[in-house]
Amino acid sequence: MFLDASVILAACGRDSGASRRIFDIHKHEGWAILASGYVMGEVRANIESLGKQAVSDWHRLESGLRLVRDQFVVNWPVVFAPAKDRPVLFTALAFADVLLTLDKRDFGPLMGVGFYGLEIMKPGDFLKRNQRS
Repeated sequence: MFLDASVILAACGRDSGASRRIFDIHKHEGWAILASGYVMGEVRANIESLGKQAVSDWHRLESGLRLVRDQFVVNWPVVFAPAKDRPVLFTALAFADVLLTLDKRDFGPLMGVGFYGLEIMKPGDFLKRNQRS
């Protein structure tokens, strides 16, 4: 699964919630959690505004991520207006089968519909569907 910065930021600074649960159980469930340099840049730009606990949690949670290279283009027609989120969408498409995001404004129209076979959903919906324990 590929994580948008919104999911990573939501996992930092609190012990509960679906975003945090993804980090807490991914190894047990056999899930690889992916991110890219572009996503990491968004996290680094915003993490300090969430407070000291979030920064501390980030340093611990970061080690659970596997980084993949950013993708800035795809070989298919694309109608996706939020240019700032295209690298997230394209990288997830290249390396994952699902993109987890809390950004309903930009990714909402693709939730439940997908993007060239890539599922796009909120972390809570992913957990409801996939958690074994």
